[in-house]
Parts: sequence; structure tokens; C-alpha cells
Amino acid sequence: MKSYSLGLITLVCLMSPTFTMADAGSRGSDTVLSIPQELWTNQHSGTMANLTSVVFVDQDQGWVVGEGGTIVHTTDGGRHWITQTHGVNANLMGVDFVDHHNGWVVGDQMTVLATTDGGDIWTSLSEPKTGAILGVDFVNEHHGWAVGTFNHVLHTSDGGITWTEQMVPDVHWLIAVKFLNPLQGWVASVGGQVFQTSDGGTRWEPMDMLWHAADGIPVRVNGLEFVDHAHGWVSGERGMLATTSDGGTRWTFQDTAVRTELTSVDFLNRDLGWGVGVSGTMIHTRDGGATWISGTPVTDQDLWNIFILTPSRGWAVGSGGTILRYEDIEVIP
Repeated sequence: MKSYSLGLITLVCLMSPTFTMADAGSRGSDTVLSIPQELWTNQHSGTMANLTSVVFVDQDQGWVVGEGGTIVHTTDGGRHWITQTHGVNANLMGVDFVDHHNGWVVGDQMTVLATTDGGDIWTSLSEPKTGAILGVDFVNEHHGWAVGTFNHVLHTSDGGITWTEQMVPDVHWLIAVKFLNPLQGWVASVGGQVFQTSDGGTRWEPMDMLWHAADGIPVRVNGLEFVDHAHGWVSGERGMLATTSDGGTRWTFQDTAVRTELTSVDFLNRDLGWGVGVSGTMIHTRDGGATWISGTPVTDQDLWNIFILTPSRGWAVGSGGTILRYEDIEVIP
């Protein structure tokens, strides 16, 4: 399964008295190419809530979550969105589905919701308590991991009914999680460090490199993505985007030519990737990030999460009930 970068990251971090911003350092000023605006169109979500996370299982079926307990579902690619009710009012930060039926939602107050029927019925698997779960990733209907405003990773092997704590060394908050299979995964902290596991989280190993700005202050990471055991990307504040080709041991900064916060990044393979950020920022690469294409935003709303299903289909969500659909007819089979 893909990893779904969490939404409302900036708002969550700004509410924390222990969090500070850092400079991502200087980058080049390469020529910026333009993304055709007509590839992205606004969809009517039916809500003005801040929307934080999106997932699709095919070109028709998808779910979006957000503040105030918002869950909306589509069966026609987003032409129509219908609210799914569940009785929880907490801000929801992440959503993941492994098929048309089995899905999970996480959020503030340590909320965990689960469904086995596509969201017709959502069941709460948690009691309200202090803290927030910010990201979740399941690889099948049994095995999943979650991270948030705590210094460990949560793991379940029974679909979220019970969770165990996996300790991560010397970390405060964990903000993003990505697993390729039940054994291999990564998590990223707000302080910029990435940790890797090859045994399902029994042991989490810190990668050799922290995200340091020119003055040695860590740079915040928001988005985390891996497409295989070696190739991954992270996004963060002030246009920061970096890549690895060795599973995270070494990272190289890429020039995105944007300076706004990049909140989410999603790749289909080693070449095709997209990123979104505040103030409607959208970027795209066709060469693994060697060149990032940018353009005039199609919205001025902050975008919190992006999900790309195929080279011709994707969605991004953000503040003010924003849902954008990506459609590139030139690559549709």
C-alpha cells in the first residue's frame, strides 16, 4: 500500500509549544516549467472543512477525511461526494484502504475508526485520550502502523482491534509512515530524522543523515514516500524535497524551485512523482525529481495531501473543503 501523508501538519505543529520552524537552506534557481492548469479541476466536496487525507482504490472509489470528523466518499471518481457518518467529532488526519471494503481512519484524541464495508458502517476502535495519530499505513487487512504526537510507532496485526508500541530511539513526534510489505517500512519525525525497519518494526534503525539546514538546524519533514526498498523521497518546509537511492542511508536535496511548504509527496514509480503544499503549490516530475515542474496554482487554498492512482488520475485535498482531481487524457489507455 501507498503511504498517505497527513494533513493539517502545519496547524498541528504550530499548536505545539515545543515546535520551531527551521530554514531549509539555499537552493538553485533553475528555470521552472509549467504544469498545464487544465489537468487539475475543482470538485464539489459538499463541505467547507479542512480536508487532510485522501485515498482511492480504483478510478471510481475514494475517501477523504478532515476536521470535525469529516469523512466523504465517492463512487464516481469524485463527481459526487457523500458524507459518511460515524459519531466522532475529532479532527481526522489520515485515511487508508487496502481494498473496496477494509479501511481505517485516524486522528486527534488518538482516534481510530475502521470499516469492513467501504464506510457504510464505521466502528470506533479507541477511547478518546490526549494525543493525536497523524498518519497510518496498512499493507493488508491485518497489518498496519500508525504514528503521531508520541515517541513510538503503533502496530496492529488484527486490523486495528489491538495495538502494540514499537520503540523508536531518541525521537519526539513521528509525522509520517510508509510500509512496502509486512516487514519493510520507514517513519519520519518532525525533527527531520528518518527511521527504517526490516522486521516489521521490532527494531527501528535511525538513518545516518538528519535534515540539516545551512546553519545546522533540522528541517521539518511532512511527506514521506518509498516506491521500493531503495528509492524514496521526503518533502518539507520551504520547498524542501530530498531523495534516496539506498533505502534512506544517504539523502540528496532536489531543487523544486519553490519556497513554500511542501506538505505531501506521492510517486508511482522511480520517475513519476507529484507534490503539493501551502497556497495551492503543486509540482510534478517525470525523471525522479532531477527536474521538478511547477506552475500557476489552480487554487489559493493550502493543500495537505495528494494521492496519485495512475499516470492519468490523481486527487489532492486541502483547506476550505478543497478537492482537486488530476486527469491527463494524453496518457489514458
